[in-house]
Amino acid sequence: MRRLTSVPLVVLLVAACGNDAPKEPGPSGSVETAPQQALGRGIAWLRSQAREGKWSDVRGPSTGFTAIALAPVVAALPADQRGADPLVRSAAAYLLAKQRDDGAIADDAFLGYENYLTSATLMALTILDDPAQKAERNRMRGYLTTLQRADEGRHAGGFGYNKRKGADLSNAQYTLEALRAAGIPPDHDVMRKAIAYLEKVQNRSENEANQNAVWHIEIDGEQINVVPGNDGSAGYEPGVSKAGWDRLPDGTFVARGYGSMTYALLKCYILTGLEADDARVQAVLDWLGKHYTWDENPGFRKLVEQQPERKDAPFFGLYYYYMTAAKALRLADITTVTTPTGPRDWRKDLTIALLKRQREDGSWLNSQSPRWEEGHPVLATAFATIALQDILARK
Repeated sequence: MRRLTSVPLVVLLVAACGNDAPKEPGPSGSVETAPQQALGRGIAWLRSQAREGKWSDVRGPSTGFTAIALAPVVAALPADQRGADPLVRSAAAYLLAKQRDDGAIADDAFLGYENYLTSATLMALTILDDPAQKAERNRMRGYLTTLQRADEGRHAGGFGYNKRKGADLSNAQYTLEALRAAGIPPDHDVMRKAIAYLEKVQNRSENEANQNAVWHIEIDGEQINVVPGNDGSAGYEPGVSKAGWDRLPDGTFVARGYGSMTYALLKCYILTGLEADDARVQAVLDWLGKHYTWDENPGFRKLVEQQPERKDAPFFGLYYYYMTAAKALRLADITTVTTPTGPRDWRKDLTIALLKRQREDGSWLNSQSPRWEEGHPVLATAFATIALQDILARK
């Protein structure tokens, strides 16, 4: 695996338009034609759903959906056609009309989600790369740097939904990707401070930030003591996991890692300049190899055992998982994932998973769990097309 940090991230993002496709055989025809055709149908469906430059959720025009859907639509166009595309121009104008004086993209309908909105918008507009929008992009970049937590404790170095307290790995992966796309180098102070947060969210007691760490977490009114595990995985926050906790014999707990956040950790480690042979990265890859699957978001099975009514838990955020995994594996320059049964070509396997789930009209929908808004085809399709663009991209 090659050193990644020498490649500007904006180049990698633009490369994701799929113009440089892999040539080896794939599940249907070639790995070039199968994902390209699926991607083309998905992008066409996304474009058909936009109205006056806006994508809508169940409530109406959505700043969040528009910011996320715009990126794959822009990336699918040849670079010299992006700025003139009517849909792209309208969507960009709609998003920029939501920009506050401090640089944030904000919307009363998504009050408190300024980080997600700003990061997603900045990534889309960085791919568009319109010189006339440079000042607005710089203000977004500046705003995102102000979100990094300076307090002590488990949130230090992380990023939350907004300037209030709290930090989580999902917000961090959006923020760090947007900052790198906007020109922040991996040796920047923001990135250096972020590594300490990433160490804390990883189940690896050897990490410097985890030495003798005990997180005091309140769950359903009960205070529990959570310590770092040792399998290399990641949950949602240091000491917190959407997949639940495992109780240790001494009465302390470990937050369970799960697929989407563990891939998010891999992605963030690479974005902050860690090499593939770093022990922290290797621990992540070890867990991902042992839990390699595209049938579900791994790590949630125990939650079903504890809460049988949550039979859909293994499929929580399935398309977010696909998107995050594709981004992380491409950024880490990984071609095959080492699993207990041997090396796996993740591009081929993920292509198969996406193709068999694509609907007749070209869209995707998480029919197994609507959690985290993936029951809406605009969001699921945006995530799926981004994943396909990363499958097709080569550095």
